Amino acid sequence: MKHLLSFSVFQPLNELTDGDFGSFLGSIGCDGLELFTLYDEVPKEYYPYSPSVHLPYAVDWYRGWTGQIDRNRYSRGDLDYITYGVDREEIVINIRRMIDRVVPMSPAYGVLHAGNTDMSQVFSRHYSSDDRVYLEAFAEMVNAATADYKGGEPPIMLAFENLWWSGLKLREPWEYKLLEDKVEFDNWCFCLDTGHMMNTLPDAYDEGSAIEGVMRIVDRYPQDMRDRIKVMHFHYSASAEYRHSFEEKEVDTAQGYEKLMGDSYEHVGHIDQHRPYTDRKCLEIVDAIRPDYLTHEMLCGNGRDYVADFIKQRSLFEKTC
Repeated sequence: MKHLLSFSVFQPLNELTDGDFGSFLGSIGCDGLELFTLYDEVPKEYYPYSPSVHLPYAVDWYRGWTGQIDRNRYSRGDLDYITYGVDREEIVINIRRMIDRVVPMSPAYGVLHAGNTDMSQVFSRHYSSDDRVYLEAFAEMVNAATADYKGGEPPIMLAFENLWWSGLKLREPWEYKLLEDKVEFDNWCFCLDTGHMMNTLPDAYDEGSAIEGVMRIVDRYPQDMRDRIKVMHFHYSASAEYRHSFEEKEVDTAQGYEKLMGDSYEHVGHIDQHRPYTDRKCLEIVDAIRPDYLTHEMLCGNGRDYVADFIKQRSLFEKTC
């Protein structure tokens, strides 16, 4: 199992060290970066240290794919990150473009969000949506985006990541069975994000209860579903108290993208906390799945030292790895 650190093309390598970057990673027990990319070419200095990538995500790809976006409300550039494009044709082009940009890196996988955020429901506790409908639309979208590749197979493995919004939550085996049936290529896997799963748990009030809640779900996975989980995003969120207490309100989706994201950023951060584990019981989740890649997805900013958080969480494995 490879231990990776989440990183971004927005961040220069010398943000971590002015010395030899590979030596620095080795000194903290890190096997490389899971690099968040954009639609542009990835600078070559990241190549040697990035065995995997996290592809760009669109917060509400479902509205774009189903033709529900009012393109006049958003700038052209914003739509790339809201819906992947103005219509199905452009969405297919953009997904292919972001995949093609990372092919020269030969990454082991590229993470793709299979959950969807309906911006009108950001400040709601319950989402008026059917996860099956969203997953079927997701399968249709990735099938269309990869159909023209050789043999209909994407040139990198696509790792479908769960969120706590509509779509993939990875709480039930039927989600795996649906995608196994609907996705028309085989070069895909799951990226199980443990913190995102905890954000679906009504009783995740602290680290211990959050870990126990995830284990109750994972214990129900059939073996073939576990085998599809090649990647894990490892962090925890104990946000049940906040999720039960925040003030619900309607969101005016007619406002611009920057206003929408600005209003929701702090709220989402209270839910999705990206804390480092301190309880060794978290290793039970890893042992149950045995992913090939474990990304310590620590939070940058807000006074958090994400390298220190990585080291703290990585140290839990020292007696077992």
